[in-house]
Amino acid sequence: MNIETIAALATMIGDGIFILLIAFLYLYDRRKRQKEYENERAARDKEYQDVQKAREEEYKHLNENYNNMIQDIIQGITCHHLTPEESKNIAQVEKQINDIIRQILKEANASRVSIVKYHNGNKDMTGVSFLKMSMTNEAVNMGVAPLMPDFQNQFRSLLAYWCHEVDTQGFCVIADREELIDVDITMYEYLKARNIEAKYGRALRNTNRDVVGFICVEYLNKDDFDLEAVNKSLKDNYQRIETLIGLNGGVKNELQ
Repeated sequence: MNIETIAALATMIGDGIFILLIAFLYLYDRRKRQKEYENERAARDKEYQDVQKAREEEYKHLNENYNNMIQDIIQGITCHHLTPEESKNIAQVEKQINDIIRQILKEANASRVSIVKYHNGNKDMTGVSFLKMSMTNEAVNMGVAPLMPDFQNQFRSLLAYWCHEVDTQGFCVIADREELIDVDITMYEYLKARNIEAKYGRALRNTNRDVVGFICVEYLNKDDFDLEAVNKSLKDNYQRIETLIGLNGGVKNELQ
């Protein structure tokens, strides 16, 4: 075999090895890309399954809350009804409370005197009851529009400043609503929308000394507000109101 032939064979072998190397690298890269694609797809499938599982848990939680709400409604419908005697007793207590707040209205020269009681409302997504309040008794002066029909099932957060002061100090005094602008703008806007210029409140407690609501003395004209007159009237009547609320609450609790 001559030198030219050997050289030609060497060139052919070299070219063949190079071609094999290129083919190997191509197959290796293709296999690598295929593996990466499979891993990505597996990751997407797992993410999808996690999302579906989370949705199923959410739907389950919503369904449980719905069922709990239905049970609350059923219990409310099937609970004990007032007997004529029980209804009469509660009505008598409510009349006495209304008589007392009308007396406070006159003695304090107020525009409105009312009683607001705390209670729970519907539940949120976690099953925790909303904190609410409702006006249960009201006495108004001549020409003053009643507020009680509109003040039902209100969130306590609406008057967060007021409720905090009443709950922690036992009372709250707002001699001039303009002073609230830099203190609590929500409370200020609430009073302004209802033309209330001055307001006094004192906590009402049950027999365990827990705050269950408050009594409000309100003025559409701040010049009529006399803290001394308010305190004097409440000194004579506050304990009577707490006692009556305790009696009324006791009658209602026995029905549960």
